[in-house]
Amino acid sequence: MARVNSLIVLDARDNIAIALQELPVGMRIEQSDIASILEVKTIIPRGHKIALVDIAKGDPIIKYGERMGHAYLPIVRGAHAHTHNVIGDRVSTEPTG
Repeated sequence: MARVNSLIVLDARDNIAIALQELPVGMRIEQSDIASILEVKTIIPRGHKIALVDIAKGDPIIKYGERMGHAYLPIVRGAHAHTHNVIGDRVSTEPTG
């Protein structure tokens, strides 16, 4: 169990957080700004996003309390949220393949 903050939640409305260090699979994170213990499901590189809740395909990705994009694949709580499953609102088309 992580005893120091491993994540930064930028706004209470966010559904993602930013990893302050590389997070290994299976790490359990407990800190005051997340609702309950979060288990890391995929390796999260330092500085990358992790889902704080299950995010369905098409659901918004909220960072700084604002929509920054949407999930084009489902993202489970504790998984990496990045270009392989998130598309930014500035991009006009979803990747194929």
